[in-house]
Amino acid sequence: MKRKWIAGAAAVVAGIGVWNCASAATVERSLCIYDPIGANGFVYQTFTNYVNEALNWGVKFDAKPYTDAQVAIADFNAGKCDAMEIPGINNIHLVKFAGSLDMLGGLQSYEGEHTAIQVISSPKAAKLMTQGNVEVVGVVPGGKAFLFARDKANLESIAKAAGKKVAILDNDKQASTFANVAGASAVNATIATFGPMFNNGSVDYCYAPSFAYEALELYKGLQPNGGIADYVLGQLSLQLDIHKDKFPADFGQKSRTWVATNMWNTAIAKVKESDAKIDKKYWVHIDEARSTKYNDLTAQVRQRLWESNWYSHEMQRLLKKIRCKEKPGMAECSGSTEGGPV
Repeated sequence: MKRKWIAGAAAVVAGIGVWNCASAATVERSLCIYDPIGANGFVYQTFTNYVNEALNWGVKFDAKPYTDAQVAIADFNAGKCDAMEIPGINNIHLVKFAGSLDMLGGLQSYEGEHTAIQVISSPKAAKLMTQGNVEVVGVVPGGKAFLFARDKANLESIAKAAGKKVAILDNDKQASTFANVAGASAVNATIATFGPMFNNGSVDYCYAPSFAYEALELYKGLQPNGGIADYVLGQLSLQLDIHKDKFPADFGQKSRTWVATNMWNTAIAKVKESDAKIDKKYWVHIDEARSTKYNDLTAQVRQRLWESNWYSHEMQRLLKKIRCKEKPGMAECSGSTEGGPV
C-alpha cells in the first residue's frame, strides 16, 4: 500500500514538474492589432481566439488595438510590438511576397482568395513568408475592394476618370499606377485620412473594402448621388507579422496552419456581413463589356509593376494561375504578361 502511495505521489510530483516546465517555457509578447474602429471592431475581435490558441504554442499575447496602421508599423519597427496585424497592402514593404497578395485585380472571388491563403500558408511556402527578421504567421481575408465615387455618373466608363481626383494610400505604387493609366489625378492619403477626404469632396473617388462603408462612414461621401462599382478591384487581407527572433522556432508554421484552418470561416462571415450592409441603391453594375475593359486596365498595371519589380513575381504567377483556373477564357491566360501563359 505504501509503495502504491509513493508511486502515486511521484506521478503527481512529476506532473507538477512538467506543468511548471511548460509554464516556464511560456513567453509573454506584445501584439498590436490594427482596426479602424479599435477594440470593438471586427478585426480586433476576429483575433481574440488566436490570442487564446497561441497559449498552446508557448506564447502569451498582450493585445493592444491601434486605429492607425502607420502607427502600428512604426511601433513594430521600433520594437515596441513583438507582433502586429496590418492590411496586406501595407505589408508589401515588410514581406514582399505576402504583401503582394493584395495586388490590384489580383483575385475576383472569395473562393480564389481562400485558395491563395491556403497555398501561402502551407509549409512549402514558408521561406517566402519571411523577409529578414520579419515573418508572416497568419493571413485572413479583409474583403473585396471596390471603387467608390461621389457621383455615380463617373462610373459609367473608365474614360470618366480622366482628370478626376482619386485618393491613394501613401507609398501604394499600384494605386498611383492605376490612376496614371486611367488618366486620373492621384491624391496622397493615409488609411486615417482617405475617408474624410472622400466625404468632404476633396477627391472624386476612393477604393476600399465594404467594411469601410460603416467604419469610415463613407456613406456620407456617397450622399446624395454617389455610387459603388460592383467590379472587384482586388481583395484586401489582414496579415500577422512577428519579429522572428522573439518567438519559438516552430511558432511561424504552427500559427500559419492554424490561422488558415480555423480563422477563415469567422473572418469571411464578417466580411460578407459588411458587404450586405451597403445600401443597395449605391451599387452600380459593371456589365461584361466594361468588366473586360477593367480587366485589361488592371492587367496593364500589374505588368508595369512586374517590370518594375514592385510585386513579388512568385505571387503574381500564383494569382494569375488562380484567376485563369476560374476563368480560363480571359485574354491574359494565353498572353505573355506576368510570366507568360498559364
